[in-house]
Amino acid sequence: MHKVLLTKEVAQMLRLSEEYVRELIRQRKLKAYKEGRRAGYRVTIEEIERYINKKHKEMEMAKR
Repeated sequence: MHKVLLTKEVAQMLRLSEEYVRELIRQRKLKAYKEGRRAGYRVTIEEIERYINKKHKEMEMAKR
């Protein structure tokens, strides 16, 4: 079973605003799913780790 976080928890973990996290999800830069029609997004820990690793690689490439 995968650990799943709410948008608010993801924002706190990444030190971003909740709105920016939702924008990343809408742009498909961060994979998420919705639980029910009115519920917020859910993001797995594995997806957050993938996003962080991708950002680190982009920063390394920009330094070159």
